Amino acid sequence: MNITYYLIGLLTGISVTAFFTGKELYKYYTKYTIQQKQLNRILKLNDNIKKYKNLKSTKTPNFNAG
Repeated sequence: MNITYYLIGLLTGISVTAFFTGKELYKYYTKYTIQQKQLNRILKLNDNIKKYKNLKSTKTPNFNAG
């Protein structure tokens, strides 16, 4: 009977450990994907700003009064 309790305890311990490990890995995964999406949005916005500034500078001539 002792070996049965040992095996049940071992299986329970492994299951609990796997659950908490999986929970932490999922938390890390979601945090990483959200940060990656935010970074992609910022990079896209930065590219749009650069394009807009480039178009604005090419359309308006720069006259120096000097």
